[in-house]
Amino acid sequence: MSKTPRSERFFLDGPAGRLQAIFELPAEQIPLGSVVVCHPHPQHGGTMHNKVAHTLARAFVRMGYAALRFNFRGTEESEGVYDEGDGELGDALAAIEWMRARYPDAPLWVAGFSFGAAIVVKAAVATEV
Repeated sequence: MSKTPRSERFFLDGPAGRLQAIFELPAEQIPLGSVVVCHPHPQHGGTMHNKVAHTLARAFVRMGYAALRFNFRGTEESEGVYDEGDGELGDALAAIEWMRARYPDAPLWVAGFSFGAAIVVKAAVATEV
């Protein structure tokens, strides 16, 4: 039996266009909840592949949670352009809504590193997580 997390790469709809994303699930169980992980500052090389963002997502998956990482607008293959944090908050809220639609009755967490942490704090104020 494989213990490797299941992973899917796709694009989710954001307010400025498609957002590149990675969705990961625990290998052998129904998720206990979910998490949306936000990456560091996109203007300084931050992406969803950042070591800390990746580690956060994988830690949640190991604990039995579904994890969604995505690239903010204008980062790698995500559409749009950097928006000083305002538009990026909209991106995070779109990712949260995507995850909430997938697991409506499960606990939903947000996590982030650096710029991503600032965005998830704002998201936590804007919506229930």
